[in-house]
This record gives sequence, structure tokens and C-alpha cells, in this order.
Amino acid sequence: MLANIAKRILPDGTRQVVSNFYYEQKLFKAARAIAMVKGPSEVLDEKHFEPLFDQFPVGDPVLYDAVSIKERGIQRAEDLIGFMHNYSGASYHKILELGAGDGMVSSSLQERGKQVTAIEFRDDDFDQRAHDSGVNLIKMDAAELQFEDHSFDFVFSYNCFEHFPEPQKVFEESLRVLKPGGLMFIHFAPLYHSPYGAHAYNYVGIPYCQFLFDKHFLNSWINTHANDKFSIDSTLNRWHIDQFRKLFKQTYWDRCKIGYYKEFRSPYFLDLVIKHPQCFKNKIMSMDDLIINEIKAVFVKQ
Repeated sequence: MLANIAKRILPDGTRQVVSNFYYEQKLFKAARAIAMVKGPSEVLDEKHFEPLFDQFPVGDPVLYDAVSIKERGIQRAEDLIGFMHNYSGASYHKILELGAGDGMVSSSLQERGKQVTAIEFRDDDFDQRAHDSGVNLIKMDAAELQFEDHSFDFVFSYNCFEHFPEPQKVFEESLRVLKPGGLMFIHFAPLYHSPYGAHAYNYVGIPYCQFLFDKHFLNSWINTHANDKFSIDSTLNRWHIDQFRKLFKQTYWDRCKIGYYKEFRSPYFLDLVIKHPQCFKNKIMSMDDLIINEIKAVFVKQ
């Protein structure tokens, strides 16, 4: 209620302060509720699923048709070019994409005159248009890059670091193949412990469903009601926000510096945590796990 009143009557700056205070209070209540849980963690009975499913409908789906992936590739390429322009003194011509998927971001960069190599652990997702544009598409493990040291000016990945089984090894390998002064761009979401970290948002709109319900039940429900197959946890490393912070800010401080780093918060569903704290007991390392849903960062190789 406080947030709604603030939205109507307060100027933007003051409104943000009030909003932050409101959600910090929610976060405190959620932390206290979890701390007061006695015994082991639990999940909700399946009878709670349909009411919550109705309360939190699935939003607009992430689309993977030919037009959508082309447009997404163009937009992300433009964002990357913008970041490159923020760092003068290098051309950033030789580029490597990690976890390229369909390869359409790399394709758009190739069409802008860059020399792009794109790798993916499996190669059956590469779009023919990426092949046609001249991108060097390779099936390869990002944790074991088959390139010489200092091979690339720019390394990037979208929505991969929450999937990589060994994020630290991928980060180390990326630094190895970067030239001194080269850039690494990382942008990924949602983090596993955040509201939609199960990556089931195209099928289930319930925030924190990965904690509220048994995984076998969720996967069975999705595969019964969805047109394609999906399995929660099957491709997620389940890293905590504090693990990513240590990796990005501490582990390789002597080999790279942070050019840009931002965490994005999603504190809007803490009432579910407050109402069902037993479902979150012993599943998080800090309360930030539950609200940090996205990381965007740029690193400069020393």
C-alpha cells in the first residue's frame, strides 16, 4: 500500500527512496521469517499449485522464431558496439562469443565488419543465417577453449553464466584468450535463486516455484501441459550471488579490472517468502540470493 501511495503523490527521487525503504522492510521480514523456521525445509502441497498459478499468470513468452532471434541479435549487437565505443584505443575487431546458441548476435556483429567466432557446447542450434554471414561457428566447451593465448580483442556472452557448469573455469579461459587491454562483456539473467531463476517462465508464472514445489512435480506438470520438453535444474549451475561476486570482483583482480558492473534487483515477490518461509530454509546463502536476478559487467584484461 505504501508503495502505491508513493507512486501517486511523490516526485520520482523521493518515490525511489520510499520504494527502497518499503522493500528493505519486506526483505527484513522475509529474513526474520526464514530464521524462525524450525526443522528442515519443506515444499508446498500440490493443491497449492493451481491457486498460485492463477494468481501469477505466465507473462509474455520469450520468443525463438526466426524474426525474434534476428531482432534480438541486432539489438544485442548494438548494445555491444555501444560498450566498445566507451573504451577507446582499440578496434575490438576479433571477437569471441561464448554459448552462442543460434549465433545471431555474432551474425549481426559480423555484418558490421567484425571478425567473429562463436562457440556453443552443442551445434544443432546454429542458425543457417549465422553460417551465411560468415561467422566462424564451432562446437566447443567454453571451459576448455581451443584457442591460443591473446587471440581475441573482445569476448562476450549473454545468459550463459547461470548455465556453465564451471563458471570460474570459463572466466579464466576467457581471460587467457583475451589480448591485454581486451574486453570481456557478460550479461545474464535470471540467477537461480531469484524469483524466476528456474527458467520456467514460459510455462509457470509463479515466482520462486523452484523452492515452493517439488521439482519432480513441476517438471511433470510442465511436460504434461507444454508443447515442448523442459526440465528445471537440468542445465543450471545454481550458483549463489555471493559466488558470482567473488568470481567477478576478487578471484582475478590481478588479471583484470572492472570497467562496469551492475546487479539488478527484483524484490517484488517477497510476500511469498514471508508466507512460506519453510520453503526457503537452508536453500540460500544470503537474502540477496532472493532479489538479485541479473548481472551485467565489463572486464578489462590487464
